Amino acid sequence: MAQAYPQTMLQNTLQAFSQTEDNEVPANGTDLVKEWMSVLKHTDGAEDIHAKLTDLYDELLNPSPDPQRVKECLNTLAGQMQAMARATESATSEQVAQLADTLRAFATDLGRINDDDQLAQNEPDPTPVYANPGDHLQVLLTSTQETLAGGLAAVTPEQGVAMLHEWMSVVQAEPSAQWLEAPLRELTDALAKGDMRSTERLMRELAGTAQEYANNNDNGPFTTGLTNLATALIQFAGPLS
Repeated sequence: MAQAYPQTMLQNTLQAFSQTEDNEVPANGTDLVKEWMSVLKHTDGAEDIHAKLTDLYDELLNPSPDPQRVKECLNTLAGQMQAMARATESATSEQVAQLADTLRAFATDLGRINDDDQLAQNEPDPTPVYANPGDHLQVLLTSTQETLAGGLAAVTPEQGVAMLHEWMSVVQAEPSAQWLEAPLRELTDALAKGDMRSTERLMRELAGTAQEYANNNDNGPFTTGLTNLATALIQFAGPLS
């Protein structure tokens, strides 16, 4: 595919955001998402971004889009684009990074609007805001270990699925942890189906994968957390057999 079309899309998208008032979605926002999906559909290396754009597009088509879901999609897209900008050296890298910053800022503003609405309804949002996906991942490592330490009585399958979905949204936006997405997705499917035999096997496999990564990255930012997570996964999986 020629570069002119994606570059034009970048310029049009940045211009659309620059011409909106604070906290407002561009008037042609849904059309922009759809056009980006078309641009990236057959672009090598853009499969994950295309998939997340599809999630965002589907949510925007809902009569009442879920602000939290839209925010999650925007933050994930921002992380994916930031990683792409860092990994490539091209004329558009700077604009890709700028778009990532724009999406992340818009997601933050969207979260504040949702927070204000919930406060008005006396329903404060307990979800913390993180400066970057790495901070969220560190917190999630700790909270997951604490949950697993409580054993089977501490978490229902539904809560487990919700926790795994949070994990997937975080690792998609953190380049150093994207290798975790595939095993997490497989574990989520098994747990959602109530397949405890597969759930146990996949938890043990995930523990092994996490420990192997920790062993091979002595000075990595998540080494200690992954080692502790591997131990917690093994201990939790035991009673499932």
